[in-house]
Amino acid sequence: MKERELISKYKTPFYLYDEAVLLERTECMRQALPGIGLCFALKAAPVLAGLMADKADRLEVCSPGEYEICIRNAVPAEKLLVSGVNKSYESIRRILELGQGKGWYTIESPEHFEILDSCAAEKGLTLNCYIRLSSGNQFGVDKETLEELAEKVIQSNNLNLEGIHFFSGTQKTVKRIESELSELAEYGEILRNRLKCEIGLEFGPGIGVNYFGAGEASGREAERAEAEKQLALIAEIVDRTGIKSVYRDVTFEYGRFIAAASGRYFTGVADLKKTYDVNYAILEGGLHQLTYYGSMAGMKVPYIDVISAEERAIDVEKKDYVLAGSLCSVNDILVRKASLPELAKGDTLIFDLAGAYALTEGIGLFLSRDLPAILIQNKEGDISLVRDHMETNALNDGTGKIG
Repeated sequence: MKERELISKYKTPFYLYDEAVLLERTECMRQALPGIGLCFALKAAPVLAGLMADKADRLEVCSPGEYEICIRNAVPAEKLLVSGVNKSYESIRRILELGQGKGWYTIESPEHFEILDSCAAEKGLTLNCYIRLSSGNQFGVDKETLEELAEKVIQSNNLNLEGIHFFSGTQKTVKRIESELSELAEYGEILRNRLKCEIGLEFGPGIGVNYFGAGEASGREAERAEAEKQLALIAEIVDRTGIKSVYRDVTFEYGRFIAAASGRYFTGVADLKKTYDVNYAILEGGLHQLTYYGSMAGMKVPYIDVISAEERAIDVEKKDYVLAGSLCSVNDILVRKASLPELAKGDTLIFDLAGAYALTEGIGLFLSRDLPAILIQNKEGDISLVRDHMETNALNDGTGKIG
């Protein structure tokens, strides 16, 4: 279905995810990094849980809600890595009830050890655990604590030590990824000798995505070429560091790098005006529905396509627009200077590379505006509506009456 037909049928704003792009990306990753497991960080795009179930070896979930999403999407429990800093007895009991202890569990604190050990004993289960090594922030533990916890896990009748988990952030340079893998290879040797056992590694490379193309219409080709280049460099790093020979098995965990190119965001032009010689396009959506990491408050220009409301010729000459959203906030600026064909009310702007985090990171309840619809195009090209436009006002009105 062409963009104009989609806009007419489903009405803007909406997100459109493409399964074929996901398949292309994961196949490219497997070819570039043979022997490295592939984990999808669900927080990047929870709506992709069902699609990623057969494309990834694991899905990382960081909350009870994300676990429930996976179960409802028929993701096998044995594919789920239960991560996150806030684990409670109640949440783990519920997860064990749903998944019967299958999959993997991270330990991010001494408290997590107690919770997992106790809950596993209650259910008569044995849980496979990774201990998260901190990169110097609130996630995970230091090396001394990690080694103390590792000994406790080894001695436990209810827990198995799978290895260590490490993730330091997103949009990292290849140089930083090499530094981290080198350090993990060195530390892995030390741990293996101290613990007298083989261990695995769950590592988040945090590969960067270049969202910004100065207003060019399609970012997928440029992003694909950049992704292939980065994967080739990382493959060389894997060989140089010898990381696969240090750990029993190695899994790389990605979110943004997998999901970004799979999604586009469609939003209509609600109003146009010129104020103090500045052209403003007021869009249906704004920061509550679209976020780009590193946009510098709209100073950088993402990949944007324009679909005219009527089939008129798109002007070759371009005008500069401030692309502003519909929130009552001076900060609701998507782009401060976008050079686009002359716009008309009712035109649609399509923002590319919007598949990661845009759906969930925005301040969706601010101003009680409706949530956008979500469409998914399967690998055969068929499109389905997985969430219609949704009102949020009932969540904010204070009456306690929702629905």
